[in-house]
Amino acid sequence: MKKLFLTVLAVGLFGYSSMAQAHLELGLNFNSPAGDFGDQYDLGVGFYLEPKYAMNENIDLGLLISSNAFAGGDLSGSTASVSALGMLVIEPTVTYRFSTSSVTPYGGLGIGYYSVEGVEISGFPKGDRESKIGFAPRAGVYVGRLNLGLAYNIVSDFNFLQFNLGVRILSR
Repeated sequence: MKKLFLTVLAVGLFGYSSMAQAHLELGLNFNSPAGDFGDQYDLGVGFYLEPKYAMNENIDLGLLISSNAFAGGDLSGSTASVSALGMLVIEPTVTYRFSTSSVTPYGGLGIGYYSVEGVEISGFPKGDRESKIGFAPRAGVYVGRLNLGLAYNIVSDFNFLQFNLGVRILSR
């Protein structure tokens, strides 16, 4: 009975300590298309979810799941044409925290899958869907549980600058 109790206690403490290393970030993002992409679309908004696992006190491994929508417009004469582009991002990430204080600058990188689908709104059918591989160097600062971040997503013809406003929940 004593061995069973100690085993259950050890497994419980190990499980608790490993859960303390996992945390979740939720947030909004505001996107500014660049290059040719910026010529067609004006601005984008979206939200993201990023579960993370702390490898140590400075390095987090995560999986960014983000949904973004970009709006564009083309007004010509009496007919108006408004287009939209939806983008789903699934990207493994690594983040390095430069300190462990309450105000913590960080840098990181994500490499992953970008699914892009266009929609024409003025009577045209749904656009084609494209899948791309891209990457996103990123930097920012954590202020308590708040994340103020910046990422530059490099995805062939769909490059964009992204401003993130997120909050960490659960742990860390």
